[in-house]
Amino acid sequence: MNISDPVKNEKFIIAIGASKGGLTALYEFFDNTLPDAVSYVITTHLYPHQKSLLTEMIRRHSKLEVYEIITDMPIEPNKVYVMPENNVVRIKQEKLILEARDLSVKINWAIDIFFNSLAETTHFRKVAIILSGMGTDGTLGVEAIANSGGLIIVQDNSALENSMPDSAISAGYVNLTLQVSDMPQAIIDYVNH
Repeated sequence: MNISDPVKNEKFIIAIGASKGGLTALYEFFDNTLPDAVSYVITTHLYPHQKSLLTEMIRRHSKLEVYEIITDMPIEPNKVYVMPENNVVRIKQEKLILEARDLSVKINWAIDIFFNSLAETTHFRKVAIILSGMGTDGTLGVEAIANSGGLIIVQDNSALENSMPDSAISAGYVNLTLQVSDMPQAIIDYVNH
């Protein structure tokens, strides 16, 4: 499962959104991901009043370098970037920007916020992935990324919580519905072709 140099020096971001039940899916995804010349950004629904251990947990499953996002962080290939608690993340130019999450808004829209931001950039080719989760976060962002020419992948019925994947499918913008273990190869195929 190897990848050649990125086509025509194009840069790729794989944006992953997950919520309830998504931790198992994230582990499986990175257990099957090899260095592939793309960048990964993980946005999730984190408990606002508890320090997130997600970065350390993903490190145990990833062959790539894994970083918790800090603001103005440059995006580099073969690295995984994880959103910390109490924040949302956007992309500006070729950097990740953290903003404090408005905790007065009860519904967490962290995935849509990042996906919509990514859709606006012209610096990267885009793949959006929706893993297990409850609610509809990610659906509007999937639409924006699809309309900007990106590939949309969602977890199949193996998701522990299907409402986020199902919402994206119902919106009509999903290209591939896959088991998580098959997603890394689909990304390699997309980047190579």
